[in-house]
Amino acid sequence: IVRILDTFTELTAELTAELTAELTARQKQYKHYRNKLIGKQRSGMKMTPLGDLATYSKDRIDASKIDSQSYVGVDNLLPDRLGKKTSNYAPESGRFVQYSKTDILIGNIRPYLKKIWFADQDGGASADVLTIRITDPSLNPRYLYQVLADDDFFDFNMKHAKGAKMPRGNKTEIMNYLVPVPKSEKEQERIVSILNKFDTLTKSIGEGLPRAIELRQQQYAYYRDMLFDFPKPEGLAT
Repeated sequence: IVRILDTFTELTAELTAELTAELTARQKQYKHYRNKLIGKQRSGMKMTPLGDLATYSKDRIDASKIDSQSYVGVDNLLPDRLGKKTSNYAPESGRFVQYSKTDILIGNIRPYLKKIWFADQDGGASADVLTIRITDPSLNPRYLYQVLADDDFFDFNMKHAKGAKMPRGNKTEIMNYLVPVPKSEKEQERIVSILNKFDTLTKSIGEGLPRAIELRQQQYAYYRDMLFDFPKPEGLAT
């Protein structure tokens, strides 16, 4: 019994180590390409203030048109660029910032948490969520998302944030952030295609890691219960 259970423990540890190593390697590779394409190693691009390319949404939406799926607050935006989850509640009254599909939503409290989401639907957001909408039709929304999801942007945001215990991004300064804009829309699409693939790869490994560990643990628990389920002697009270 000890030998079998020890084997399962070793297999779980090996699997976790392999997946973690793979994830770390892909994240390093992803960071390299991000720096080369839109980060500090970029070259040959026009640096344009964000305010010349986009604006904050000025539209408003009534609470009656929002549900837990379409409402976005800081609490249901996920850290480390992981998008959003369904909100725990839906507002019942008031008016909120309206966002539209392809807008970029950024948590404006504690910018170092790197909460950002590329909207794939319409809905409403709290005032603590920045809703950025492109005004330049030549700019690819997914390209701008990749630029704003970069560490350079979050570092800039923190540099100009207000407050110590609960820092907030400076909305005015954010619009001064310099966005590297490729010379052609085709180049934007190429960059987006490369970075989207890395996004998918790193997230699939990252999301698969806890799932793989969970399955191993379930398998371990199943066989442990089987091994310790000794038959009871006849006549023994149950």
